[in-house]
Amino acid sequence: MKERSVRGLIIVGFAVAVLVVAGLGFAYKMSEFAVTIMKDEIEGFGAVAISIYLVGMVPILFFTLWAIATGRFRDIEHPKYRLLELDDEIERGGGVSYRVGATVAGGRGAR
Repeated sequence: MKERSVRGLIIVGFAVAVLVVAGLGFAYKMSEFAVTIMKDEIEGFGAVAISIYLVGMVPILFFTLWAIATGRFRDIEHPKYRLLELDDEIERGGGVSYRVGATVAGGRGAR
């Protein structure tokens, strides 16, 4: 059990390190754009780039934090194995039962 917790700590530490490095690079680039906007030579050059960064990155950040807070990353290997199980069931010709209760027989489902 200890080995599993050590592995988890290593993974979390690595993820934090990657996020810190990426965040520092992002902050540096944003400050560079802000300085570009402030200069009179190329006024407004970075405005579009900053807005695109913010529009793209803020939702991703909030979605990632939401996924972490709700435990979506606890068992990231399960969907892979479930997909392989479903593929085996389909190849054997058996029906695939879904959690909602619908059964698909022979690859055809009720629509």
